[in-house]
Amino acid sequence: MLKIFLIFFVIEIALVVISGNFSKELKIGFEDGKFTVYQAESHYDLQEKITEEFQIDEYYSKHDVEPKIYGSSKIYDFFKNIFGKATAVATFQLLRMLLIVDILILLMAVLIRKSLLARPSKPQIIFELLYTSLEQFVTETLGKDKAYYTPYIVSLFLFLWVCNMIGMIPIPGFMEPTRNLNVPLGLGFLSVVIVHASAVKFKGAWKHLQNYINPVKNPLFLLDIVGEVSKVVSISFRLFGNILGGAIIILVVSSLVSYVVFPVGLNLFFGMFVGTIQAFVFTMLALTYIGVEIAE
Repeated sequence: MLKIFLIFFVIEIALVVISGNFSKELKIGFEDGKFTVYQAESHYDLQEKITEEFQIDEYYSKHDVEPKIYGSSKIYDFFKNIFGKATAVATFQLLRMLLIVDILILLMAVLIRKSLLARPSKPQIIFELLYTSLEQFVTETLGKDKAYYTPYIVSLFLFLWVCNMIGMIPIPGFMEPTRNLNVPLGLGFLSVVIVHASAVKFKGAWKHLQNYINPVKNPLFLLDIVGEVSKVVSISFRLFGNILGGAIIILVVSSLVSYVVFPVGLNLFFGMFVGTIQAFVFTMLALTYIGVEIAE
């Protein structure tokens, strides 16, 4: 293993030296009927790279170039007609990634369901361990009679985890959907809606709602309304900030070290470790909000 690592390290160093630290790039192709391999001058601007990666619509509005959509141009044109040219690329990119995440989760569910065995395989053991661990959190927070919340909590954690991990797959156009504020904000809003739907179910609609609309029973009802809005903001922006910040740090530090070795460690920490922690924190906060409302 160490020998393989050293070989890749030497190859990476050689590529950086040959490319003149991104001032040149290797060109391979045909010119005038002849096969050619040569180095051409290239331009690498870190600020432009950050804009292209994280503000893709602004980048293409500044540069008169055809956008890299990594998908069907017909579907992209469809979205461009609906959402407008100003946000078409980012919207198409986000919806494509959400579709890929959904397909991946469905495939995982189908494959594991098909391979359920009395003597479980390793993937089955991992998913059973994940399910029973989260089920334990649910029963300890809400009570054993409310264990039916477990599928919702497991689905929320799995969706967030896959969203945070998918950016590590080295395929052009792949990125974490959770680094787009719309995704964490939508999930945060959905979590708070489920909290209040649960409260209405267990306490009754009028008993629950009068805490927010009846100043006689609750003189500080305005503060409670602000508190509910702040729940959406805090749970969403925590996830969004950590995932976006990690992605920017990976890009900036990788550029500074010419993409040699460090990106592997950075992806393991900011992608796998921070991504898993943030998915878990978001899920536990959603569970805690339900527990607090039901217990009141």
